[in-house]
Amino acid sequence: MLQPEYYPRLYLSEGINRDKLEKLKRELSVRPQKAGVYLLALAGNAADQLDIYASKYLQQKYYKKHPPYIIGIAEDYEKAVEIVEQIAREAWAARGDAQLRDYLLAGMESADVECGIKNT
Repeated sequence: MLQPEYYPRLYLSEGINRDKLEKLKRELSVRPQKAGVYLLALAGNAADQLDIYASKYLQQKYYKKHPPYIIGIAEDYEKAVEIVEQIAREAWAARGDAQLRDYLLAGMESADVECGIKNT
């Protein structure tokens, strides 16, 4: 069973029901192809910052050994891109740069990095 890790202040698009978030997380662990959502994750390589992919890709063998660190869930690709834009605006406002990965990792370590992040 896949056990992805989730960002403490998980970003969700408007179409994702917060009341059913735990159920969605379980579904992503057991049957990712059925979840029908797009995931934003920290990139698996140092050259990139974030990855966006359909949840169905979590059923690949690679992700069983290398579960993604999920920072956001969106109902479609366009909404996932909007979340990336939101994170970029927040990073710029908080740090004055577009180092999204560093901004998100700092948010994990410090409760001071709020800038509009929606808490789960």
